[in-house]
Amino acid sequence: AMAEWIRNVLPDGRDYMDCDGSSSFIEVLSNSYEDTTAITPVFFILSPGADPVQEVEKLGRRVMDPPLKLHMNYHNVAMGQGQDVVAMA
Repeated sequence: AMAEWIRNVLPDGRDYMDCDGSSSFIEVLSNSYEDTTAITPVFFILSPGADPVQEVEKLGRRVMDPPLKLHMNYHNVAMGQGQDVVAMA
Protein backbone atom coordinates (compact mmCIF):
# COMPACT_ATOMS: atom_id res chain seq x y z
CA ALA A 1 0.00 0.00 0.00
CA MET A 2 2.79 2.45 0.86
CA ALA A 3 4.62 1.73 -2.40
CA GLU A 4 1.49 2.43 -4.45
CA TRP A 5 0.88 5.66 -2.54
CA ILE A 6 4.44 6.82 -3.22
CA ARG A 7 4.16 5.85 -6.91
CA ASN A 8 0.83 7.58 -7.43
CA VAL A 9 0.88 10.61 -5.10
CA LEU A 10 4.42 11.93 -4.72
CA PRO A 11 6.04 13.93 -7.54
CA ASP A 12 8.16 11.51 -9.59
CA GLY A 13 7.06 8.78 -7.18
CA ARG A 14 7.01 6.10 -9.86
CA ASP A 15 10.59 6.91 -10.88
CA TYR A 16 11.65 6.97 -7.23
CA MET A 17 10.13 3.58 -6.43
CA ASP A 18 11.24 1.81 -9.58
CA CYS A 19 14.71 3.26 -10.20
CA ASP A 20 16.67 0.69 -8.20
CA GLY A 21 14.53 -2.37 -8.79
CA SER A 22 17.23 -4.27 -10.64
CA SER A 23 20.12 -3.12 -8.43
CA SER A 24 21.57 -5.13 -5.57
CA PHE A 25 21.49 -3.61 -2.09
CA ILE A 26 25.25 -2.97 -2.17
CA GLU A 27 24.83 -1.06 -5.46
CA VAL A 28 22.03 1.07 -3.97
CA LEU A 29 24.06 1.62 -0.80
CA SER A 30 27.20 2.61 -2.75
CA ASN A 31 25.25 5.01 -4.98
CA SER A 32 23.56 6.53 -1.95
CA TYR A 33 26.90 6.98 -0.21
CA GLU A 34 28.25 8.85 -3.24
CA ASP A 35 25.33 11.30 -2.94
CA THR A 36 25.96 12.09 0.74
CA THR A 37 27.99 14.64 2.65
CA ALA A 38 29.01 14.74 6.29
CA ILE A 39 25.71 16.49 7.09
CA THR A 40 23.39 14.53 4.74
CA PRO A 41 21.57 11.69 6.48
CA VAL A 42 20.64 8.53 4.58
CA PHE A 43 17.54 6.55 5.45
CA PHE A 44 16.58 3.16 4.11
CA ILE A 45 13.15 1.63 4.49
CA LEU A 46 13.76 -2.09 4.79
CA SER A 47 11.45 -5.06 4.51
CA PRO A 48 10.91 -7.18 7.60
CA GLY A 49 13.79 -9.61 7.94
CA ALA A 50 16.16 -7.54 5.79
CA ASP A 51 19.65 -7.42 7.29
CA PRO A 52 22.01 -5.01 5.49
CA VAL A 53 24.72 -5.16 8.17
CA GLN A 54 27.25 -7.09 6.06
CA GLU A 55 26.85 -4.72 3.12
CA VAL A 56 27.14 -1.62 5.32
CA GLU A 57 30.29 -3.00 6.94
CA LYS A 58 31.76 -3.95 3.54
CA LEU A 59 31.16 -0.42 2.23
CA GLY A 60 32.63 1.08 5.41
CA ARG A 61 35.81 -0.97 5.10
CA ARG A 62 36.15 0.13 1.48
CA VAL A 63 35.46 3.88 1.74
CA MET A 64 36.29 5.01 5.27
CA ASP A 65 39.66 6.45 6.21
CA PRO A 66 40.66 5.03 8.62
CA PRO A 67 38.80 1.83 7.65
CA LEU A 68 35.69 0.86 9.58
CA LYS A 69 36.41 -1.06 12.78
CA LEU A 70 33.62 -2.48 14.91
CA HIS A 71 33.49 -0.91 18.40
CA MET A 72 36.21 1.59 17.43
CA ASN A 73 34.63 3.94 14.87
CA TYR A 74 31.47 1.94 14.17
CA HIS A 75 28.75 0.66 16.46
CA ASN A 76 25.95 -1.60 15.25
CA VAL A 77 22.71 -0.96 17.14
CA ALA A 78 19.50 -2.81 16.30
CA MET A 79 16.53 -0.47 16.56
CA GLY A 80 13.45 -1.41 18.55
CA GLN A 81 12.81 -2.94 21.92
CA GLY A 82 14.40 -0.09 23.87
CA GLN A 83 17.50 0.20 21.72
CA ASP A 84 16.69 3.84 20.99
CA VAL A 85 18.32 4.69 24.33
CA VAL A 86 21.53 2.88 23.24
CA ALA A 87 21.47 4.57 19.82
CA MET A 88 21.10 8.05 21.34
CA ALA A 89 24.01 7.56 23.79
